[in-house]
Amino acid sequence: MKKNKVVIHLMGRDYTLLTDEDAAQVQRLARYVDRRMREVSITTRAGESMVPTLTAMTLAGELFRAQDENVRLKKELAALQPKDKA
Repeated sequence: MKKNKVVIHLMGRDYTLLTDEDAAQVQRLARYVDRRMREVSITTRAGESMVPTLTAMTLAGELFRAQDENVRLKKELAALQPKDKA
């Protein structure tokens, strides 16, 4: 697969990435991460060097909660499915 060269902007800095992902999707992700980094920076008043780490922890927490919710919903859906009487 062809690598895409994508420039993203995070906290006022440019980063060039080589990725297999669609450039538009990478830009969308970068906008989300940038927004979250700015929120973390404002709400925690953390130093610039801590913002990426705190943001990564925040996003990991979001991911884990979403995964837990996905598992819960799958179980709920399975419970609603008719049982086979074999």
